[in-house]
Amino acid sequence: MKIHFLLDDLLVEAPAGTPLQRIADAAGADITFGCRTGSCGTCRVRVAAGLANCSEPGPEERDFLMGLDAPADQRLACQVTVQGDVDIEYLGL
Repeated sequence: MKIHFLLDDLLVEAPAGTPLQRIADAAGADITFGCRTGSCGTCRVRVAAGLANCSEPGPEERDFLMGLDAPADQRLACQVTVQGDVDIEYLGL
């Protein structure tokens, strides 16, 4: 599968089922990870394409994003597992 980090114009390949955090770290994508547990929001991204290829948000991530009134295409990169091609835009908190 292909992951396109839009702000870096970085296109990388990874096996399906790989956590987005691991992909971003390995590729050197410009995404800041704070807590890496889904509670700080520093790794907030917009899934510009391929949202259906991302794992469903867990309760903590969902509650955090709801507290920000974030639209459904926004996720915490540390909580996402990718199953297919996605385009990712880093937003931060």
